[in-house]
Amino acid sequence: MTVKILLERKFKEEPSLEEIKIINELRMGAMLRKGYVSGETLVDLNDHRRIVVISVWANKEDWKEWESSDHRRKLEANLNETLKKSAVVRTFMLGADYLGAVFEEVVHESEAGS
Repeated sequence: MTVKILLERKFKEEPSLEEIKIINELRMGAMLRKGYVSGETLVDLNDHRRIVVISVWANKEDWKEWESSDHRRKLEANLNETLKKSAVVRTFMLGADYLGAVFEEVVHESEAGS
């Protein structure tokens, strides 16, 4: 099941060139990983200290492998010192996957009741 990862960072100050390089290195590292599909980096128009990364992965397991990799952890540790608070990571599934599973369950329940 395809998953989308929404990762939000809020920096204490506008990110420096070094911090931008780390964010790019994180993205490049993800692109080389099994299961990575696509991604984008968004900067809040009204507050450049807020950066959101959205990535798409073939499945949750591939994302979890990248999330727990030593390379990613080291890069994240370098950024954590400059963040106002810890990065927020949210994992989403496509609505069609969820709704399809719910629909299947309803159909099976109605067939069992017949």
